[in-house]
Amino acid sequence: MHDSSFPASSHQRRRLLKAAGNALLAAPLLPLGGCGTTTPTAAKAPRWASGGTAKIGGAKRFPDPFGAFDHACTLTCAATIGPCHALSPERLDVSDGWNGLPLRLALRLVDVDCRPVPDAIVEIWHTNYTGGYSGRIAPMCNNKRADLDQRFFRGYQRSNAQGRVDFDTCYPGWYRGRAVHIHLRVMTGEYQGDDGAPSSVTTQLLFADAMNRDVFTSHPLYRPYGEPDTMLDQDGVIGAETDKSPYLFDTRRMDDGVLFASKTLVLRTSPADVVCEAKGLMPPHGPGGPGRSRQTTAGFSAATTPG
Repeated sequence: MHDSSFPASSHQRRRLLKAAGNALLAAPLLPLGGCGTTTPTAAKAPRWASGGTAKIGGAKRFPDPFGAFDHACTLTCAATIGPCHALSPERLDVSDGWNGLPLRLALRLVDVDCRPVPDAIVEIWHTNYTGGYSGRIAPMCNNKRADLDQRFFRGYQRSNAQGRVDFDTCYPGWYRGRAVHIHLRVMTGEYQGDDGAPSSVTTQLLFADAMNRDVFTSHPLYRPYGEPDTMLDQDGVIGAETDKSPYLFDTRRMDDGVLFASKTLVLRTSPADVVCEAKGLMPPHGPGGPGRSRQTTAGFSAATTPG
């Protein structure tokens, strides 16, 4: 039964808002440096795997995406924390059993001298395949009332001696006004869950338009939601960036259809160091906050673009 006190479902909203432009051509998937292709033939495996994190497997099956640096270590730019952040538990598997395209996520932390940053906290959070977040956050972030008391797709870990952390998760869904993305926050010391806690960087990483198009047109779990209504060039957080590569995951599809994504984050060594900020196409009232409000069929007023 529909709960008239809660916003319309993500699927309902997308059917009403499907008119957004999808004509931009996208770059090909980014291969990991030094790794050969693992693109399977159709006879070997489905295009993409299903079944959530249970299908990811052990760490040894994945290549090491982090070779020697062949470029300067330039600071990772900050992006809005957005209205959809909530307290995260410490864990490797952040899925809470949700289904989705299995995604192994590898992140490496280094400083401006390209030295590993060990024992730092890396926190991530993102939507489920329906485009909804968990937790008691801004009402526009949840797709179902039951999700308010959940913690799916939220978690943090500490970096090892090589500055690396790995998460088991699933490919995120999309919602109106944003390209598909994962939020990240890096902090030192003890974990602090509040939005304003000091951090080395708070940012977002995204997936190439071609990747999103492939997933949302070919994966049976994601296909009913249609292609995202927002491409990278239209994104509210990084859309104005000429070079979007610092904000994009390096990705590789494994032989069984599991996705492997990685990225190196370059952190400031002192709180006094100035951090650049991502250039986006933000709504009128600022990054990640309420933009032009809309009325859902349930009578709720909600912002167009949660961060």
